[in-house]
Amino acid sequence: MAKKKKKQVKQGHPGRIQGAVVSMERVKVDRGMDALTPEFVRWYGEYRQDPETVLLALAAVRETLGMYADVVGLESVTNFNAPKLLGVLNSMIEFEEAEEPEDLSGELRMVLYMAWADYLDFIEDTDRWTQDPAELNWLRGNLETADPFTDKAFAGPADLGEFEEQALAELSQLPVVKLAHSLARWCIDEDVPALGAVPGAQFLAVAASALEGELPKELEEAQIELVLSMAIASLAVAGVITLEPQSSPKAGPAAEAFLKFDGELAFSANYVFLQTFLDLFLEAPEEADEKTLEAWGLSNLWLLEAIEESAHLVAEPRDAQWSETAWEQAHQRMSELRILGLVEEGEHYTLPRLVAVTLTDLDGDELDEEDSEDGELDALFGFDSEEPKRDKRAEPYTGKVLQLKLSLKDAKPPIWRRVLVPLDLHLEDLHDIIQASFDWYDGHLHEFRAGGYGGTSYGPDIEHMEYDHDESGVLISELLKTEKDRLDYAYDFGDGWEIRIDVEKVLDTDAGQLPRCTGGRRMAPLEDSGGIWGWSTRAAAIGDPAHPEHGETMQWLGEMGLDEFDPSAFNMQEINAALDQEF
Repeated sequence: MAKKKKKQVKQGHPGRIQGAVVSMERVKVDRGMDALTPEFVRWYGEYRQDPETVLLALAAVRETLGMYADVVGLESVTNFNAPKLLGVLNSMIEFEEAEEPEDLSGELRMVLYMAWADYLDFIEDTDRWTQDPAELNWLRGNLETADPFTDKAFAGPADLGEFEEQALAELSQLPVVKLAHSLARWCIDEDVPALGAVPGAQFLAVAASALEGELPKELEEAQIELVLSMAIASLAVAGVITLEPQSSPKAGPAAEAFLKFDGELAFSANYVFLQTFLDLFLEAPEEADEKTLEAWGLSNLWLLEAIEESAHLVAEPRDAQWSETAWEQAHQRMSELRILGLVEEGEHYTLPRLVAVTLTDLDGDELDEEDSEDGELDALFGFDSEEPKRDKRAEPYTGKVLQLKLSLKDAKPPIWRRVLVPLDLHLEDLHDIIQASFDWYDGHLHEFRAGGYGGTSYGPDIEHMEYDHDESGVLISELLKTEKDRLDYAYDFGDGWEIRIDVEKVLDTDAGQLPRCTGGRRMAPLEDSGGIWGWSTRAAAIGDPAHPEHGETMQWLGEMGLDEFDPSAFNMQEINAALDQEF
């Protein structure tokens, strides 16, 4: 098999990637739920007596799947593991019970159960459930019980099959799983200290001391804290322990079966633990420097090669494309995985069979030398790789150019961009131009309309969405030809961003970068900020310490890593850099 070419890490499209704002897993969930929304609304109105609650049901399902995707990973919004999903629901409810033990927990429990009961009926009625029907019925039955998180509820949808029995035996031999069992017993059986909001340094130090004889000898002190922290979080997701702020960990509904290695629940809980631990361990490090990110990408590439049976030779000389620091750090990460039993000993970085199966976030992407440069990295580093990257022009464009003004409707003060656009592009290209111009990440549905509301619609070719025309087959010049021609664009049907596209001029040609931003005013609203009215309120609160929502808004910005923030700012250079990278 040909050796795969290693490539440098790229930052991605600045107009699309806002990692501090939302994870790409959440973006996938939002896209999937947006695509299902029209049909779900119609179905809900037909089969339910109270159609006004449809948006509440959608919001509950969306939030649950978002949390599920972050900790487990999600192929599609109609394809999930029933026991794992039930574990996520459990965690959500337990967290709210700890926060609001008197009121909110009961309301949330009711909303989640009812929303998911309806959603399961919907995906079954519309033939979207492609897995074992017994799993769907099992999950539905647990939601209908008075207390769905009892031990009985976690009995599992079926008896162990041959694969599960063999996998359970393999799981029991992994050092990280053995450590998890020792940690779970300590959390449940011993008088352990109370947790803070998360397992802090003091708690982890006590755990490390208590489990000193159980910890792999090769782990360094800093590695021990990291491994224990991830293991505790993974045990909670698997339903083995429950974590409540300011309380000691307690036995979860799956604890007994997990520790006994007996039955379907034991397999599910151990497997969920392993998958969650791997997801956490392989997640991109936050606030890391360039070399650390480079090392993270390189080690993930070696894992991907192992999955594809082209395992990297441990003693292979450093490839000049990778820095010496990153090369050493990547080997260190692989060494840590070996200590935990997640990479096998030997001359190559090979994986235990079960680990290769579990690495769903890295599996399934066929990477070969014919792949596009960005496409391989998108698959490896978690960016959305569904949209093919366009080729750069071989020759400079010499045709007519549209000068367009993109105005965000109802924005006061006005928010707009002026862009120069070649006539030979399609509407799907114009969509990308708008996304880059407004620094949005293309995480929601959109459409173009000619002729105003009720006019002809143009949109992407997405299943279950109905547009009059596929935008990829329509040239911009078919709709925008002369001065004062107009087109409307809508994005994120929840927040409801609307942009008016006006032709200001038709130029004979332009020798500069195309497409190109030549002017604008104010920064664009941040994604998921509540539409133009929600954004206006936040923008007003930012600069006014006396505003009743100032504190909440500044906390919201801080959670996204935005310490310095000016809604009046406009940066044309950043927009053009994004356009140049895209086109």
